[in-house]
Amino acid sequence: MTMSDIKTEQSTYDHIVKYTGLFGGVQGLTMLMNLVRNKIASVLLGPDGLALVNIYNNAVRLVSESTNFGISISAVKHVSELFDTGDTTRIREFAITVRTWTLYTALFGTFVCMVLAPWLSVWTFDNYDFTVTYMLLAPIVGMGAVIAGEMAILKGLKKLKTVALISVISAAALLVISAPLYLIWHIDGIVWSLLACQAAILIIHLHFSTRAIPWKTALDSKTEFKAGLPMLKLGIAYVLAGIFGQGAEYIIRVMILHEGTQADVGLYISGYMLTVTYASMVFVAFEADYFPRLSATSGNIQRQNTTVNQQIMVSIQLMAPFLSLFLMVLPVLLPLLFSNKFTDAIPMAMSATFYMFFKSALLAAAYLPLARGDSKMYMLTELLYDVCIAIAVPYAFSRWGLVGTGWALSLAGMVDMLFIHIVYRFRYHYIINRRTLNIFAIQFLLFTAAFIATQLAEPWLKWPLAALAFAASISISYRFLSRETTFVAKMKEKFRNRKS
Repeated sequence: MTMSDIKTEQSTYDHIVKYTGLFGGVQGLTMLMNLVRNKIASVLLGPDGLALVNIYNNAVRLVSESTNFGISISAVKHVSELFDTGDTTRIREFAITVRTWTLYTALFGTFVCMVLAPWLSVWTFDNYDFTVTYMLLAPIVGMGAVIAGEMAILKGLKKLKTVALISVISAAALLVISAPLYLIWHIDGIVWSLLACQAAILIIHLHFSTRAIPWKTALDSKTEFKAGLPMLKLGIAYVLAGIFGQGAEYIIRVMILHEGTQADVGLYISGYMLTVTYASMVFVAFEADYFPRLSATSGNIQRQNTTVNQQIMVSIQLMAPFLSLFLMVLPVLLPLLFSNKFTDAIPMAMSATFYMFFKSALLAAAYLPLARGDSKMYMLTELLYDVCIAIAVPYAFSRWGLVGTGWALSLAGMVDMLFIHIVYRFRYHYIINRRTLNIFAIQFLLFTAAFIATQLAEPWLKWPLAALAFAASISISYRFLSRETTFVAKMKEKFRNRKS
């Protein structure tokens, strides 16, 4: 490797860490506000109320994924490609196409949700009592389609700081809006809270996106209608994959509800939320920058493999020490962030941490079909995973209770990781390099050691061993950041300047 190659690689790692740090910090603030909101919800609503919030959200997302035609994903790819050409006229023209199609899907999705309302009530609760509730929630689907379209435009334009700012403001708005409604109306305020929060998020997105490109649509234009059709090739596959994903989540919650109680659903959700949803913010942090960058490799195998391996390397180095620390603080964290009513979810949350570790090693590679426009492969991998998880989690709950659901998630994550890395090797000539494999193996062993230590009964042995595994993991990550990036050096320099 030449000196030029070394500098280029270091520059790439700096870029990844920079934007992961940017969005990671933003997601940290967002997570903090979401934690406060969920704390308020868990105290005021309890496990039953938290279950209802999640069930409603999941049903709405299922309809949304079924009707949005994947515009939000395919639009990012097209806008990003146009942005690289520097042709502002074509970008503005395509923005009109995106917005026109998002309005089509918004109207369609709202209508479908209203039509399906009786069936959603029956499928979930075995009665028609919640039909009006699901009809009231229908506008959330339409607003979500517009929000996704505006976010796609901003991501394609690489307005990453704006995307980050929107995330923080939206989280603050959700907290300010939902907390008073829960306090005043308790469970009866859930529907109005969801509607008001979605409306606020829509206003925030439109405020920023229209400053980048002024709002304009052409609903009655045949030209715009035809111009948006190419987006549907990848988009339809994304719709089907979204249906599989949200359908799997919907099935899991309904099956737990039928096998157990509404409180069991709330406990599962609290464990899932803390281990999977919040930890996934690290991945959200790099997705906004990574997907357009991967799409820009344009099928160049060497650039593709380098981009994916670098992203996996950073992802593992960030996630491994975080998960080890998470295991140590979880017994205190979960009751603190929710309430003492949720302590039964701790074993489930701990067993699900392996799922997040495997996800750190697969997610960068999982974007390959989207970046290559390979809709069939993307749909196939999503279908296989979702079928696996929809069967494994309810079965594990029926046999081993909540802790079984955590292990089922982790097993599904491992199978998904192996499947993607093996199949994509043949499909896209993707190869995970030896260095990345070594880092994965070392960090996995240290994380496993931390997990085993936290399961020990003797506190005098548990905490020192877990702390030792965490210290070893974070030292490896620190050494990586010191050698491969200028991030640590810059932080030291800032610290010295402040001190002086």
